[in-house]
Amino acid sequence: MVKNLDRFQIVFIIAVLAASLLVLPVSAFETRSGDNIVIDKPIDDDLLASGGSLIVNAPVKSITWAGGTLIVNEPVKTNVIAAGGTIQLNAPVGTDLIAAGGNIDINGNVDGKILAAGGSVTMNGNTENIVATGGTVILGKNAVISRDARISASGYTTQATIKGNLTVEDERNTHSGMSFLALKEAFNTIISLIMLLCFIGFLILGILLMKLCPGFFATVTDTGRKQILLSIGAGIIGIIGSFVLFVILLITVIGIPIALFMMLLVIAALMISTIVAGGVFGSWILEKAGKNTGLVWGFVIGFIILNILFFIPFLGFIIWLVALFLGFGAMLLTFYQAMKNPDL
Repeated sequence: MVKNLDRFQIVFIIAVLAASLLVLPVSAFETRSGDNIVIDKPIDDDLLASGGSLIVNAPVKSITWAGGTLIVNEPVKTNVIAAGGTIQLNAPVGTDLIAAGGNIDINGNVDGKILAAGGSVTMNGNTENIVATGGTVILGKNAVISRDARISASGYTTQATIKGNLTVEDERNTHSGMSFLALKEAFNTIISLIMLLCFIGFLILGILLMKLCPGFFATVTDTGRKQILLSIGAGIIGIIGSFVLFVILLITVIGIPIALFMMLLVIAALMISTIVAGGVFGSWILEKAGKNTGLVWGFVIGFIILNILFFIPFLGFIIWLVALFLGFGAMLLTFYQAMKNPDL
């Protein structure tokens, strides 16, 4: 155990991460979740929602949705980004529509572009450009495309007014256009880029935290390395126990603020759990190699190797889960030991 653990560092980490999580959702998003969500009052902010169904009966700034059914009956000021079983747009969208789902029905105008992929895509509104791929794609007689339309489908019908170029790819016609494979590759590229940026971001965050709070992270790393099974067990119990306590506190009105703040702290701890696990893994590697390059370099080595292991099919998910439990549990044990023994 590393001596002279600065308890202020623990408070500093909790305060910074909790404050950032408190500020972001309030200032950047209006979040909703549940089986049946109905928006009946205007929202001047970006709406981020998930669940069984979402019905929008009041104007909103933008919508990001993942779930079963999305029905939009009132105008959206900027973008709609949606993934679900059924997506039905009955009102205008100020900029772009990006949708992926089983059935996509577009009955309102979209001032920007439309990118849609689904089992069936039906367009009856106006837009500048549309790229649609699916089992069937229908551009209705009331639709007006002011620029270009690209379609990739097993079957398609177009009665729309298209003022630019129409490019179609189906079993009978293989013009160069936006095929489903090309769309899939584009999505995979975006996801890979996001994952790379997240990796770099967490790597930088880990280095900064270890520079700011070396005593705390040295102690957490030491705890995780020497008490690995206990840390994993504490992580499992801590995560499950936090969720149960969160639900219990939500039942009472007076406990709701405490429940929300507690959950923000748990989310913050989960965010840096793999950082802690990388430090533990790196210190173990250096110990076996008989090297002593310091806390930061140990973390960098361990974090990079650990993230490479995450990409192993199936096994990578198990490794990620163990790393999450290990990092979370090591922090819980360190907090407990620091509160129990202030002189450590």
